[in-house]
Amino acid sequence: MNANQTTPTCTSTPRRTKSEFPIKVYAMLELADNIFEFAQAVTWLPHGRAFKIHDKVKFMNHVVPVFFNQTKIRSFNRQLYMWGFRRIGRGDEQVWFHDNFLRGKPEDMKHMVRTKIKGNTAVSNEDVSVPNFDDLPPLLFVTGDRQLS
Repeated sequence: MNANQTTPTCTSTPRRTKSEFPIKVYAMLELADNIFEFAQAVTWLPHGRAFKIHDKVKFMNHVVPVFFNQTKIRSFNRQLYMWGFRRIGRGDEQVWFHDNFLRGKPEDMKHMVRTKIKGNTAVSNEDVSVPNFDDLPPLLFVTGDRQLS
């Protein structure tokens, strides 16, 4: 390259932050409080320690495309598992929780780590101990202009 030529510029895309997925899930749940169509599909549970997908079809057709590139619920679930979320219940029950994913405490998400699952190894939910959320102290969180507990 001679002096008359310009140096090539880097055109790579900015690196995504490591916690992008949990941040998007959190934003999705907060937005669901204000958008009825979203709230029919997914909401925080009243205690703020877990969320529930109420309607998988509405969730995948109306909510997920706004935040994610996934087109299948299994892909979304796989991401949740890789981020350490645990599922409560079986079959169509879609309730998810993570110790560092709490309503009103988005700063706790910085402790969440994505694990890499190699190959087709299935993530097991068999030995998950599910806390009794009713026995835990209430979370205080703000939604809109009101404080909830």
